[in-house]
Amino acid sequence: MRQVRRDLKTLRFQAWPGLLFLACCGGCGSAYNAANSVPPPTPPTPSGSVATLYAMTNAISGNTVVSYARNADGTLRQVASFATGGLGVGHGLENQGALALSDDRKYLFVVNAGSDDVSVFQITAQGLTQTARASSGGRLPVSVTERGGLVYVLNRGGEAGDPNGDTISGLRLAADGSLTPIPRSTRQLSSANTNPAQIEFSPNGNLLVVTEHGAGFIDTYTVDANGVAGGHQLQKSAGVGPFGFAFRNASQLYVSEAGGGTASSYTVDGQGGLQTISAAVQTQQTTACWIVITPDGKEAYVSNTASGSISEFAIGVDGCLSLLASIAVKTQSRPLDMTITSDGLYLDALTTSGNIEVFRIDAATGGLTQVQVVTGLPAGSNGLASF
Repeated sequence: MRQVRRDLKTLRFQAWPGLLFLACCGGCGSAYNAANSVPPPTPPTPSGSVATLYAMTNAISGNTVVSYARNADGTLRQVASFATGGLGVGHGLENQGALALSDDRKYLFVVNAGSDDVSVFQITAQGLTQTARASSGGRLPVSVTERGGLVYVLNRGGEAGDPNGDTISGLRLAADGSLTPIPRSTRQLSSANTNPAQIEFSPNGNLLVVTEHGAGFIDTYTVDANGVAGGHQLQKSAGVGPFGFAFRNASQLYVSEAGGGTASSYTVDGQGGLQTISAAVQTQQTTACWIVITPDGKEAYVSNTASGSISEFAIGVDGCLSLLASIAVKTQSRPLDMTITSDGLYLDALTTSGNIEVFRIDAATGGLTQVQVVTGLPAGSNGLASF
């Protein structure tokens, strides 16, 4: 029945003439203020009063992680807040992945864009305990990722005036939660100023992927036994303005493209080579910035920031994308980062107003129904991470 409904929806939207929307790079929100700069299987989901969702305030006066627990009906309640020790920048970062969970779900990593460093928290039943704060290896860190104790940070140094430009840089996570820079791990992107949006390890940890929103490239790097990124491949995006991305598995990659309001899918080989499956499939909305995939790998959602909507795609067995709903839901404020719970029941979206809008995912159709709007975060808050 679910497939029949998908097919009917797909036919309906394929019959709708496509509209092309062009968006400027600022559509997803970014402006760096140099004055603020100071030098395996998923474990069981926590329950009860244990926090299951994290966001950061990104405040100039001091960055803070705010934690939320989820009630049985999917609604959220704030549990606590934790200072990172670093600084935010007080406005959108035009990024995906400012917060990241370790693959064993024991640690939370947070970028401090205003102080050029990364904070690490151990996740416990009592809350978050900070274990480290270390240099990001560059300027203006906007995205972070971890696999197997290796941590890589994406630095938008070109925007911040760093002579090294945009870079990625690696650190090693120790058993006590401390971070140590990996020698000779810093790598440049295609040029000094590419407006990069996200970095993430592949699920098997063998590759690193970076999207260059401004330059239109997708970078891939192999990772050697010492944790050093190499084998850089620079590949042109199938759509305009590659922004957020998500892996369905180690060999399939899905990318949202803010410049054209589209999304594309790729196969990924062991050396990071990309082959297009679906090229620039229209959302029929504007600025497709963030993308998430359901745990069963059958659907993807894209947040259209300028349009104030979320689009829904079906993912075929072969990895192809087909539009199910151009507007799966209209959001109250413009949506930014999103996350889906590990049970696939709820989607949370952070908005430009600082609210978190919670949606229930229909098990039969993948449709979205709003169940709550959480207030209290400042405008300019950034990033979501959840169990």
